[in-house]
Amino acid sequence: MSEDTRVLMCPENLHVGMRLGPIFYVVTPEQTRSFSQAVAANTESIAGIGEAIASPTMRLQDYALLIAEHLKGGNGGVHAKHWCEFREPMRVGQAVKTSGVITAAFRKRGKFYFTLEYESRDAATDQLLVRQAITSVLLSDKGEMR
Repeated sequence: MSEDTRVLMCPENLHVGMRLGPIFYVVTPEQTRSFSQAVAANTESIAGIGEAIASPTMRLQDYALLIAEHLKGGNGGVHAKHWCEFREPMRVGQAVKTSGVITAAFRKRGKFYFTLEYESRDAATDQLLVRQAITSVLLSDKGEMR
């Protein structure tokens, strides 16, 4: 069994310039179908080209994968802000690489905020698919905003 080398998710360990990733995954038909059913979207009609694509918003939660890969513990955060820039659709069967960097870490009104900017690219061609940023308020071990 390998040792867990992730660092504890707390204000002291989150700093500007901290890199997360890359992580790799393949967009599967099951993921696409489940997400589309959950949000009542028909991705095949969105594509209009007879090729199955993922709903553009399906990958908005890649930040959670990046954080889980590199950080442990804590109770997560509350979203304060999120922006997205969609460049190319993600296609079913496509291998994707996602990586990010913490671009802000600060206290405001007694709470700890951090911003993670991240992007997803085609793992084979390095073509930019989605660029995003999320600002969160970190929660304490008791589930309260820090």
